[in-house]
Amino acid sequence: MLDHVHIRLLTYQTVRLDPPFWRFPALQSSFWRFYQNDHDGAWIEHDGRRLMLEQGRLYFIPAGVRFSTHLRHSVEHLYVHFDLLGLPYQVQRESFAAPVCLSPHSSLEDTLGILRTELRQRGHDLFLQFRVKSILYEVLLLYLQSLPVEQIQRCLSSSESVEPVTPALRYIEDNLGVAIANSELARHCHMSTDYFIRCFRQRMGRTPGQYIQEQRVKRAEQQLLMTALSIEQIAADNGFGSRYYFTRVFTRHTGVSPAAYRKGLCGL
Repeated sequence: MLDHVHIRLLTYQTVRLDPPFWRFPALQSSFWRFYQNDHDGAWIEHDGRRLMLEQGRLYFIPAGVRFSTHLRHSVEHLYVHFDLLGLPYQVQRESFAAPVCLSPHSSLEDTLGILRTELRQRGHDLFLQFRVKSILYEVLLLYLQSLPVEQIQRCLSSSESVEPVTPALRYIEDNLGVAIANSELARHCHMSTDYFIRCFRQRMGRTPGQYIQEQRVKRAEQQLLMTALSIEQIAADNGFGSRYYFTRVFTRHTGVSPAAYRKGLCGL
């Protein structure tokens, strides 16, 4: 069932993009992106394929997808960053592995036109946050309806397969700023340490240590975009021993340094 899946809104805005800005060679983020442009002139590339961002069309870029951005002409760029909660990050990466252009939907495109006007006039009030989330749910539904039934079933099956280690996933999420021992995670799952490590790797496709590092980078991404915390503070808050080590790990995961990530607002 998908009744436990919901959206956490991170940020949204309309911005004017002018060349030579919006040329990022290797972006990869832990959150989802939703795009709509008011004119042709921009495109993204993924896995050697070009996806033109056509005027008015709706686009999703799932979490974990690596892509590059390109801009030939100025556009007004509507972007929304959000988390899809209730599905483990690894399940999302396996089930939703590429950017997608949704089929034309005139009523939604009209609604987004109204949203653009409201953003310019009113900013980010509570009413607009609810409106943006409701639009996202509708667009996400269209996206899911466009997928083969087999793909949805694989996603649900993968989600169910991680249930034995779910207590460990929750503990990790709540304790990213401190050292996390495998023995502590095993205790929360009522397993021996050796069995837990094998089970975790089988279910999640990575070791507990690798998963913890990914989650620390994920939270650091959001703090770089959504807070004014210094890079040193973010490094400490997420359990990295130093800014140097944090920068090295962050760059390996995202393709850019923390400072460049913040300066470019992660490619919008």
